[in-house]
Amino acid sequence: MGGVTLAGVALEHPIMNAAGTCKTVDDVTALARGAVAAVVVGSITRDARTGNGGEVYWSGGSYSLNALGLPNRGIGYYAEQLPAMADIAHGYGKPLVVSVAGFAAEEYATLARVAADTGADLIELNLGCPNVWDGGSQKRIACFDPGQTDAICAQVEAALAAGRAGPGHRRAPAYGVKVSPFSDPEALADLAALLGRRSEADGGPRFVTAVNTFPNALVLDDRRRPVLDVALAGLSGAALKPVGLGQVRQLRALLPEQVDVVGVGGVLGGRDVADYLAAGARAVQGATAFWNRGEDPTVFGDILSDWIDAGSMADTSAGVG
Repeated sequence: MGGVTLAGVALEHPIMNAAGTCKTVDDVTALARGAVAAVVVGSITRDARTGNGGEVYWSGGSYSLNALGLPNRGIGYYAEQLPAMADIAHGYGKPLVVSVAGFAAEEYATLARVAADTGADLIELNLGCPNVWDGGSQKRIACFDPGQTDAICAQVEAALAAGRAGPGHRRAPAYGVKVSPFSDPEALADLAALLGRRSEADGGPRFVTAVNTFPNALVLDDRRRPVLDVALAGLSGAALKPVGLGQVRQLRALLPEQVDVVGVGGVLGGRDVADYLAAGARAVQGATAFWNRGEDPTVFGDILSDWIDAGSMADTSAGVG
């Protein structure tokens, strides 16, 4: 099996779980025992979050909706448990990727520093979650605001550099950003230029994960009522794949070589992996397949086997290094 490197971290193959599918030590153990090449934990926020209430996931045919709302146990739990999570993942030969999501730049910085100090091999800044509501209002999606994105990256880089300089600390893990789909090519080019500039310095972003769910989709049932209690939710699944592929192709052309791209959206089988690699992704992540299988981590083994059995590695070698 051909190996892959993502932001300098070696992976056995390019298939990982996506953020949102792994939150606890037990989740890490189940995934690490399985076929994923790396275990992605999170997204983690500063405060514990129960997430959105009621029905928050729906799947039908070629697409699904989710409005989980970043449920997680908060920084206190993860500061205590991430070392064990890292040990478990490393014991199975898997890197640990920690996804973090803040509501201000300083929160991202604090979360990234905790992840770095507790054993993360890579850090993913979730700048694209569309499903966070507070008091009836939807929070701004950070990646659509260049100033906010720049400030978050700057504070994260400073926090990681400070940790690296401290006594007894290992070299800080590389970080990347996860973004929402951009329909405006100029806005996407502006984001890529910003990330490219930051990547030129030591400690800048080393990968971009594309894409998070498409924001504010709506599905109605036979009585014309929203299928989810939040109503508007993130679109994922097979219907998102053409969008994800287009974003990966554009980002690969726009970003400097030192910034890798991770493809997400409709990774349900081996052909999907092959297509993302051919579009320029270094690796892929999946969530919908996991949820549709009843949160069964063996689905990643099936995707991997399908990719290998189809001879996809030979056909997409340009996307693997």
